[in-house]
Amino acid sequence: RMPGVVTLHQNSETQSKPSYFKGQCWGALTLGIGTFLNPFALPLKLEMHQGFTHLGEDAAEDALSLTQQMVMMAIQFALCVNRPTLLVLDAYFSVGPVFLMANSVWLISLKGPAVEIIVRAKKNYVAYLQADPSDYKGIGRPSKYGEEIHLMEIFDHLHLFETVSARIYGKVEEIYLTQMNLMWKPTKGLISFVFALTSHGPIVLMCSNLNQDPLAAIELYCLRVRIEVMFEMLKHLIRGFYCHFWSKKMPRHSRKPRKNSELMSPNDNDIQTVQSCWNATERFVNLGGIALGLLQLISLQFSKNIWNSFVGYLRTFSRDIPSERTTKSVISNLLITDFLKVAPTATMRTIRKIILKGQF
Repeated sequence: RMPGVVTLHQNSETQSKPSYFKGQCWGALTLGIGTFLNPFALPLKLEMHQGFTHLGEDAAEDALSLTQQMVMMAIQFALCVNRPTLLVLDAYFSVGPVFLMANSVWLISLKGPAVEIIVRAKKNYVAYLQADPSDYKGIGRPSKYGEEIHLMEIFDHLHLFETVSARIYGKVEEIYLTQMNLMWKPTKGLISFVFALTSHGPIVLMCSNLNQDPLAAIELYCLRVRIEVMFEMLKHLIRGFYCHFWSKKMPRHSRKPRKNSELMSPNDNDIQTVQSCWNATERFVNLGGIALGLLQLISLQFSKNIWNSFVGYLRTFSRDIPSERTTKSVISNLLITDFLKVAPTATMRTIRKIILKGQF
């Protein structure tokens, strides 16, 4: 009876994890803070992107797809702060509607798009050279597309690459790098393609900004992995997803994965109650994101104080900046100390009993 629960699909290399399972589809927009050596993904907004049938909204043809919803979150953030935003995405988002939507909203003050895209291309993608108008001598409109190019075949021509030093997934290494502006049919326009040959294999990036620095693009894309760490901390450290808001007004879900087209919406009189349950779930998760962001900011601002107050044991120090888990342990001890020093009011006596009971 939880709203937003749908059937999700994810391929896995292990047989212990099913390909189809029930759950909520969350989209998260994070801000890269810190340094390249010690980066964090600061949570800005988290929201559910599927299961709107539970709110009485039908899956209309003009509804935004999962990829477009993520771009819309970035556009709303850019308009809120009135600053251009660089959105870094994985290969799932390398589709035409993502680039078209990002280019549809411009900031008048900057005379440019509100959101620029850096996304990894899929291995089977093809692009085209621009057609030379002087070669056309027929009747009708000349072709926009020239010779077809399979993106992965570019790595067979290493003479087109230059050797540069780049930070790839936290380690500095020598990579082969080149950039080409090619036509891409889903957008019917030019896309800046960045080709990088690294120790992790070949990487092809697609950039909406034709003047994008290729070295900055590949280093920023390698920082995108920090959002996976953010989800892990939000789930296991903050327990941000440990919520079970449900309503009797919701139709029962099947415990087995079913087609999402079979989702049932509640009665019209119960939609407001289900909407409140939906809002409670999103607010709970976003409060967890706020708590995690505070830990990250404290870790960056007071790193020396955190290390001086840390009483735990770490076998190796992999970062100069303490992690969210290290910061949480220090803050927890400080809060317990403050609780024990406060005047013994009735509320504080109850809190002390709970704390002491949990410790001893």
